[in-house]
Amino acid sequence: MVAPVFACAVALAGLSAWVAAGAAGGPARVAVGDGRVFLPYGGKAETAAFFRITNSGESGDTLLSVGSPVADDVMLSRTVERAGNVESMRMVDSAAVPARSVLRMAPEGLDVMLRPRRPLRVGDEVPFVLRFRHAGDVRVRAVVVRPGS
Repeated sequence: MVAPVFACAVALAGLSAWVAAGAAGGPARVAVGDGRVFLPYGGKAETAAFFRITNSGESGDTLLSVGSPVADDVMLSRTVERAGNVESMRMVDSAAVPARSVLRMAPEGLDVMLRPRRPLRVGDEVPFVLRFRHAGDVRVRAVVVRPGS
């Protein structure tokens, strides 16, 4: 009867020391900033948005989806290069945000495609909700800018 109690006590002490030393890791700590939306041009209704996602936590997280109450067809996409130096976009279901890292969305990589319900003007702010597996919903605004700025 003493052996199982002793074994449990030793295991509990070991786990407590592991957690106290920080070896167990901590949660993801996600912050979203630098939101930009390109002003649509050339008669197109669709455009792209970009964010800087910082995870200062000790655990990775995953961006699951992005939405906006003022846009339709909001989705994550990634620009990929195909044979012959041709770029194309493909929709992606999610994006990893590793621990202690920064994910910078850009026209040449990961972005958010959207179709605003009303015309946008430079300087407008567009609300977004980014949904993460562990961090949950993060609400942020992105400023409308001219492409290339």
